[in-house]
Amino acid sequence: MIKVKSFLGKVTHEGIHQMDDHINEWLKDHNVEPKEIKQSYGLERLRGESEEPVVIITVWYDAPPEEEF
Repeated sequence: MIKVKSFLGKVTHEGIHQMDDHINEWLKDHNVEPKEIKQSYGLERLRGESEEPVVIITVWYDAPPEEEF
């Protein structure tokens, strides 16, 4: 079964490094092999009228049968 996991991060050097760590940890902890990876950019509306640039990474992968996350 193909599934997708999405990651959202800030578009800063620190934000990208944190997202890298998060994705790498998730891949290791769940023992999945990515089949396809997509990247998108957008703006997240914060309280009020300000917006912050964000990056969204989607990882498509084959889910193990016993997967429950």
